[in-house]
Amino acid sequence: MPEDDKGPKLPPKPEKRIIPQAPKAPTIGDKAHAGRLLSEFLRRIAQEKTELANVDGEDIMVSKAEKMARNMFKIANGYEEFDPKKNKTVVHKPSAGMIALIFDRMEGRAAPTNLNEDKKRTLPKKVSAENKKVINDLSPGGSQS
Repeated sequence: MPEDDKGPKLPPKPEKRIIPQAPKAPTIGDKAHAGRLLSEFLRRIAQEKTELANVDGEDIMVSKAEKMARNMFKIANGYEEFDPKKNKTVVHKPSAGMIALIFDRMEGRAAPTNLNEDKKRTLPKKVSAENKKVINDLSPGGSQS
């Protein structure tokens, strides 16, 4: 190290920030934007006609989304496949979960019940309370619950 009249020269001082600043945490808006972008790309990719499907004994090109829907129905209905390692046919039973998923997609998912409602009320009391609201709303005086 070079020396001058004050003694040995010290190495330069490091920057005050040795640890780099953490990146800014994503906001709800950033996450929503990323989710919209992802959904857009998934829709685009799902429309690509790159998959083969056997329809009425004939192989045809279908979109990725159609192939996935066909696989969902296959799992929902149950199917058989040959396992060459075991040299036997494996039977896959129908999947109740897949049936429910397909039904929800086709018919629309049922609205969730009110979880904050008093759990001790019986069904007839809940129905009668709802009927009372409907009748009050229909009456000329309006809602008077």
